[in-house]
Amino acid sequence: MTSPAGWHPDPLPPTPGQPPLLRYWDGTRWTEHTSPAPAQQYHAPAYGGGKQTTTPDGVPLAGWWHRVGAYLIDSLVTVVVTGVLGAKWYAEIFDVYRDYMREVMDDAEAGRQTTTSAFDLQGDIAGPLAIITLITIGVGLVYHVGFLMWKQGTPGKLLTGLRVRRRDEPGPMPLTTCLLRWVGQFGYAVLGLIPFVGNVFGLYSLLDHLWPLWDDKRQAIHDKIAKTNVVRVR
Repeated sequence: MTSPAGWHPDPLPPTPGQPPLLRYWDGTRWTEHTSPAPAQQYHAPAYGGGKQTTTPDGVPLAGWWHRVGAYLIDSLVTVVVTGVLGAKWYAEIFDVYRDYMREVMDDAEAGRQTTTSAFDLQGDIAGPLAIITLITIGVGLVYHVGFLMWKQGTPGKLLTGLRVRRRDEPGPMPLTTCLLRWVGQFGYAVLGLIPFVGNVFGLYSLLDHLWPLWDDKRQAIHDKIAKTNVVRVR
C-alpha cells in the first residue's frame, strides 16, 4: 500500500456483529490502532467546544490537571537533585548573606554606616549563583530529554499514567524531538539570565503552561514546537 499516513478501511475482516473499523496506516505499515466510524474518530470533548480528546490514531489525551500533577512531581525531583549537586555553592551564598547581615547589625549597634553595598553583595554571590544556574539547566536537560528518549515520559508522568509521543506518529521519539520539546518548555531559563529579557520569558512560561486549557489539540506551546502530545496510558 502506498497511501499517505492516515485512517483507512481496516484490511482485516470485521468481527461478526461489529461495525466496520478504520485502521491507522503510518505510511509504511498498518498499526494496531483502530477506530469505529469516520465520524467517531474523536471521543466526545471533555471540556470546551470542539476540543479533541485523542490523537489522530485514537490514543486518549491527558487533561490539564493531570499534566499539572506530573509537572509538580518532576519539579520536586529536579529541585532535590539540583540541591544535592549544588549544595557547596548554596552554602557559599548563605555564608555571604550571613556575613553581610552580621556586618549590618554590628555597624548599626556601633552607629557606623555599612561599607558593603548591595552591589558588592551581588558581586560576591554572582559566581556561585551562575554555577547553580548551570547545574539547574544541566539537570533539567538530562532529566527531561533522557527520560523521554528512554521511557517516553518523565518519572512524574510515569507515576501518573502519562506518556509523551509525537502527535501523528506513535513509537519512540528521536533526540531532535526531545530536545525541541525541552527547549520549548525550559529554554527560556537560559535567556532569562539576560537582564529584562527574563521578565518577558517568564510570561512565556506562564502562557506555555496554560495553553492546553484552550488549545483544540490540548498541546502546550512546547508541544506544538516539537509536534508532540501528552497522552493517557491508564
